[in-house]
Amino acid sequence: MRLRTHYWLLAISIVLPVAVFCSIALDMLLTAQRATAMRHIEESARSAALEIDAEIRRAQSVLRVLANSHSLASGDLRRFHQEASAANAGHGGWIILYERSGQQLVNTRLPFGGPLPVRPDPGVVAQQIDTGNGLVSGVKWGLDLKRTFVTVELPVVTAAGDRRVIAQAFTPSYFAQSFKGRTIPPSWMGRVIDGSGVLIAQGGGVDGVSGIRMPADQLARLHSAAAGTLRHEADSGTALVAYFVHSALSDWTVMVSAPEEEINAAVVQGMSVAIAGFVLALGMALLLGVYTGRRLVRFVSSASKAARTLGGPKPVSGLRHSNIGEMEALNDAIRDADMRLRAEMETRANVELERNELLVRERAAREHAERQNAAKDEFLALLGHELRNPLAAIVSAVAVLDHSGQAGMPAQAADAARGVLRRQSAHLRSLVDDLLEVNRALMGKLALNRRELDLADTTRGCLETLQTGGRLDNHSLELRAAPAPVFADATRLAQVIDNILDNALKYSPAGTAIEVQVAQQDGMAELTVRDQGLGIAPELLPHVFNAFVQGEQTLQRAQGGLGIGLTLVRRLVEMHGGTISIASPGRGRGTSVAVRLPLRPGNGSEPESRPPTN
Repeated sequence: MRLRTHYWLLAISIVLPVAVFCSIALDMLLTAQRATAMRHIEESARSAALEIDAEIRRAQSVLRVLANSHSLASGDLRRFHQEASAANAGHGGWIILYERSGQQLVNTRLPFGGPLPVRPDPGVVAQQIDTGNGLVSGVKWGLDLKRTFVTVELPVVTAAGDRRVIAQAFTPSYFAQSFKGRTIPPSWMGRVIDGSGVLIAQGGGVDGVSGIRMPADQLARLHSAAAGTLRHEADSGTALVAYFVHSALSDWTVMVSAPEEEINAAVVQGMSVAIAGFVLALGMALLLGVYTGRRLVRFVSSASKAARTLGGPKPVSGLRHSNIGEMEALNDAIRDADMRLRAEMETRANVELERNELLVRERAAREHAERQNAAKDEFLALLGHELRNPLAAIVSAVAVLDHSGQAGMPAQAADAARGVLRRQSAHLRSLVDDLLEVNRALMGKLALNRRELDLADTTRGCLETLQTGGRLDNHSLELRAAPAPVFADATRLAQVIDNILDNALKYSPAGTAIEVQVAQQDGMAELTVRDQGLGIAPELLPHVFNAFVQGEQTLQRAQGGLGIGLTLVRRLVEMHGGTISIASPGRGRGTSVAVRLPLRPGNGSEPESRPPTN
């Protein structure tokens, strides 16, 4: 065999492995690039769908808040119009209130008091009221608007018992903003399509108008699966590849499209590089057969190993430098692909982290709602228990009065029955007054009549009242009071002190001591009440200021009450610019309550000590 033949065989043996390995590496690279591009399209579509669902949830939350509006319950539609205008969920949107007949009662797009139209599909309103299910509409045409719009609607029952439907209306351009600011090329296009195939909004690099209907074949593909890919043509005839996903809260579909030519551009470029390298390898094979062959084999081997580590936790390493431009371009392509893959994996990890955070927030919100519901049920049971006892006594007293004129009924029985009626009626009135007082405090309807007071004198007055009423007979009291001038409402301040002292007496066994101290500390007037009573469990301590919170009660409910006193106390202290704190080592180890109020400029004095009283 001739030497030239050996050279040709050597050239072929060099070029053929290089071509094979380059093809494998190129195929892996191009496959990764195509998959990356498709994932980018998919992530863009899913992210836009999540944002649109978030906007729908936000609109529903606004509608639920408006449903609980006091002005809506009282029928003050003018004020409700103002509240709805302020609470509007989105720029360019408006809120509409419908009655069952479809008649608009409020429309924030129009000034209040003007004539309002009747909805053309009143049956939809009645169906929502009957089923209690809201809806997210498709594209509608507003005759008076002269443009399309969509609505998020919610049936509600007001506090007055009226059944209404509240709707948040949006112009389609509002949802086109979901594609703005996203990292998608200008040549891509995002669309939002309703369930009937009508275009709601279009954004991205190509702006469009709503109201256009999708072709029947594309609509059938969109309805065939929850998500997937779709190939179609733009109005200009450009072939597009798209990914679509359905909204979780509506029958809308979000679709992101990219030119297929752009997706395949990397494939064509890669093929050109491979062909050029192959031709160059054939031209140099005769001159650099053995030398170049060995180097090419080592180079392709390192490239293959690097390709298998694409997207790993560390950047690709071990690529051999080559003086051949095409081979070095392959190195750069592998590094670029590795960087993109790791960036994509990092992006997906961040998205997964955000999703987990959203799940945690949703779980926390659900647990909070369950706790609120349990507190409501507990309060209703507690209120029923508190009302049952005085009502039973009142019914018995009325029965005694009904038989007071009959023979054998003692005359003093009627007087005793009237006494029962007076006491129990006063008890009922006290319960209702407590509820109204807390409600006014929480709604900010309490007004303070402040004047110059001495916290020590006010505390002494409250203790003297308890002493006169015999409340301190079973307890020993130690009072240490130094002058502590404050600027406060005398009635409300006495109410705060009475409530704290009443709790100390109520939850302290007979014969225990109660310490009361008034002092000046760090520029504040401080009232401290310590008892040796039942104490507070650690799990209950963070919630003692919440309305209707009480510790465990026996069936007889010896302590009684609705659990709203400390809620009112904290609100009154905060209205005076002060703070209140409660500390307890645990059950059966007593409680310490500290109230701090801003100190009016004045001179303090030594604490005044009084011997314990029984």
